[in-house]
Amino acid sequence: MESQRVDGLERFYVENYSLYREFSERMQNLVQNLIERDDIEIYKIESKIKTPEELLKGSSGRVSSPSYDSISDFVIVRVLLRFPEDVGKVEQIVSEEFKVDMKRSIPASTLDDPFRFGYPAAYYTLSLSGKRHELREWIKYQGLHFQLDIRTMLQEVWAAVLPKVNVNVDSGTKKKMERKLVRIASLLEEADEGFLSLYETSKSAFPVPVAEENIFVREAPEPVIEAPRVYSIEELYDWFAARPELLDNWSSAALNAGFPAYSPSADYIRESFENLYTLFKVADIDTLQEVDSFMQSLDAGDAGVNQLKDIYEAFEKNVGIWRVDAYSALFLLLLNIKWDTLKEKDLISLGIKKASDRISGLID
Repeated sequence: MESQRVDGLERFYVENYSLYREFSERMQNLVQNLIERDDIEIYKIESKIKTPEELLKGSSGRVSSPSYDSISDFVIVRVLLRFPEDVGKVEQIVSEEFKVDMKRSIPASTLDDPFRFGYPAAYYTLSLSGKRHELREWIKYQGLHFQLDIRTMLQEVWAAVLPKVNVNVDSGTKKKMERKLVRIASLLEEADEGFLSLYETSKSAFPVPVAEENIFVREAPEPVIEAPRVYSIEELYDWFAARPELLDNWSSAALNAGFPAYSPSADYIRESFENLYTLFKVADIDTLQEVDSFMQSLDAGDAGVNQLKDIYEAFEKNVGIWRVDAYSALFLLLLNIKWDTLKEKDLISLGIKKASDRISGLID
């Protein structure tokens, strides 16, 4: 019976390994993008696939006929966060973006028991939500589960060190060791909360300027009046509407560069245009004359076409799920060409990263 169980698991492993490896990479990228979209800092994120031996050891003899549903931790994505308050934020994201199997999860809210042992972390058994797994680029992962571990760095210390402590000793020594472990766990938890308190205090405190002695009195500088943005989203739309050949040309250019054919809906095109408008503003292209100048620069010596080819070659491995319409092609070119200006700005809060992830198929 044991031999049959091993054979079944090894066969399952061989037949599905490549799918799970791909699933592991996609889930790590998806989780990272969802967390960073909400401006939560990740210290570290990693993913792994268990070996058949690890699965068999963890199954305790219960896996006689492996299936997608019976193996929830074949893929494990581990996220390390700096502060405990971020764990709750990530838990909220997880509940909104994935289907959670609560029977096989330990949410953070269940770890408040004052009598629990140690400093354990939350984990969740997840699968793609109905909204996402019905999309063409995600449908092949339907039915696959993965385990998401969410830990602070100090919870990771506890998880890494505790297995090295051997409490297989006489009863008297064991009680002393367990008592000490309880105290260490309390110190780690207190340290997590203490660092968070210090961090929040540092954010709210403002530096007090120190007056200099014997300095010349300087006149207050003239106030800088920023020129108003001189075109609205409606005016930019009219600008493109008056030049319909531009969109046809850049749609064809994206195909010729190698990006997959994509037939966008009217809603997708509208959102692509809105994202392009936002990027123009963030890139400090403030007038329609500057828009026109940028578009002309793309035609000079086929600069834009060559840039699209460079972008395709840089992301060729994953470009099969990209959704590039004409506005998205211009978005990618503007992002690439104006990167020196854009890299100094908060692209997450401005929505630029989200727009980029949308084109690359990482979010809906």
